Amino acid sequence: MCKTVFNLLVASLLLTFFVGCSGSGDSGSGTNTTSTTLDNNSTISNLDPTTSNFAPIADAGADQTVTVGSLATLDGTGSYDEDQNYPLTYAWVITDKPDGSNAVSPAPDLSDATFSFTPDKAGEYTIELVVTDSLGMESLPYEVLVSASIPNPDPGDQNTDPTNLAPVADAGLDQSLSWADTAVYLDGSKSYDPDGDSITYAWSITQKPASSSAYLIDPTAAQPTLVADLLGTYVIELIVTDNQGLDSLPDEVVITPEEVNIKPVAFAGGNDVATVGEPYALHGSGYDANGDDLTYSWAIVSTSPKDSLFELSGSDMPNPILTPYTEGSYIISLVVNDGELNSDPSNIEIFAIDADHIDDFIIALKKAVFAINYDLADSDFYNPNTRNALTSKILVVIKSYLKDGYSDSMLDKLTGDISSKMDGCDSDVEPVGPDANDWINNCDAQGKVYPFIREAITIFESMS
Repeated sequence: MCKTVFNLLVASLLLTFFVGCSGSGDSGSGTNTTSTTLDNNSTISNLDPTTSNFAPIADAGADQTVTVGSLATLDGTGSYDEDQNYPLTYAWVITDKPDGSNAVSPAPDLSDATFSFTPDKAGEYTIELVVTDSLGMESLPYEVLVSASIPNPDPGDQNTDPTNLAPVADAGLDQSLSWADTAVYLDGSKSYDPDGDSITYAWSITQKPASSSAYLIDPTAAQPTLVADLLGTYVIELIVTDNQGLDSLPDEVVITPEEVNIKPVAFAGGNDVATVGEPYALHGSGYDANGDDLTYSWAIVSTSPKDSLFELSGSDMPNPILTPYTEGSYIISLVVNDGELNSDPSNIEIFAIDADHIDDFIIALKKAVFAINYDLADSDFYNPNTRNALTSKILVVIKSYLKDGYSDSMLDKLTGDISSKMDGCDSDVEPVGPDANDWINNCDAQGKVYPFIREAITIFESMS
C-alpha cells in the first residue's frame, strides 16, 4: 500500500517533501529486536512476531582479491528490505585483518552503502555488513573476504598470479515452455571475467521432469540449446572458468511450463550523477517471461547523509523524477510486479552534487558517466554487466574527491582501475585496438568515453 514518508527540515521555514514508496507498518523509530533465523538460508529470515516485520537483506557483493596498497571498495547498494521499510542504514566493520595492519572500520555514526579502504599488509581482511531498516530491525551479517597480496614478481606467469579474480557466470533470464519437444535457447554471453581473461563455459542440467531424456546441444558454448522433451521444470546450471583455471560460482536459469508464473525481472537503469536541486529522470524497465503486464514501484532505499532531503514523484511509473536537495548518495530501488509476483529489487546509485562544487574535474567525470550510460550500447561492452560496474568505480572517485581532495590512491584508481578498462585503442603498440583488460570493446565506443577520463586524469595530476 502506498504511504507518505516525510523529510522535515526546521530552520526559519518548515519544508515538507512527500515521497511515495511501498511498505508496511509505521516508518517511525522502533526497538531493535534479536534476529531469529527461520531457515538455513537468508531468503526468508528474521520475522519479528510483534510487528510482522521481516529483517532486511544485506548484500556486500563478492569476495575480492587486490594487491597491497591498492584501494578495495565494497558495495552494499544491492541490500534491500522485503517490506520496503526504508531508509536502510549501513554498518561496516572490519572483523579480522592481518597482524600489524592499520586498516580501520568506518565511524559508527556513518551510514554509507559503499566502504573503501587500502589493505596495508598481505593477508585476508574480513569485512562485515549489517543493514537496519526504518523500524530498527537488523539484517543477518553479510561477510566479504578481501585477500591482499604482494604484486606478482613475474606478471607474465599467469598460473601464479595471486591477484586473479574469479569470473562471473550469468545463465540468462528464466524462460517459459509452451509445449514438449521444444528447443530452448540459453544465453550465457553476459558472463565475464573482471580481469579480462578469456573464459570457457560448462552447462549442466541439474533438474528435469521425471522420465525426461532432455539434453543439451553444445554444453560448452556460450549459447547452447536445451532439447526439452517433456513439459515440466528444468534447471540449468552454468559455471565459467578463466584461462588460469579459476571457476566462477554457479548460476542457474529455470525453464517452467507456460502456465507457471515466473517472477519478473526489474531493471532500474544505470548509476549516475545528478545536480542538487535539479530534477533527474530515472529510466526503469522490466521483463516478464510470461508476457504479463507489469506495474512499477520505486523507493529510496537509503541516503547518505542519512537525513538528506529529496522528492520522488511518479514512483509507480517507469520514469519517475528524483529531485535531490542534499549533496550525497541516493540508493534507489525498482520492483516490478506481474499481478502476482514481485521481482527481486534492482538498485542503482545516484550521486547528487551541489552546483558550487562542480569544477572541471567533476565535469569531465560527469561527461564520462553520461557517455557510458547513454552513448554506448550493451554490445559496446565486453559484457553488459560491466556498464554499472564502471560507473560505480567513477562514483567512488567523485565521492572521495569531494570529501578529501587529491590523493595518490585516487589517482591510482583513475589510471590503473578506470582508464585501463578503456585505453587499448589509445595505445602506441601495433595493432591498435581493445586489449584484454578493456571493458569497452571497440575503438569507436572507447573514443566516446576515454577522452573524458584522460581529461580528468590530467586535471587531477595538476593538483598534486
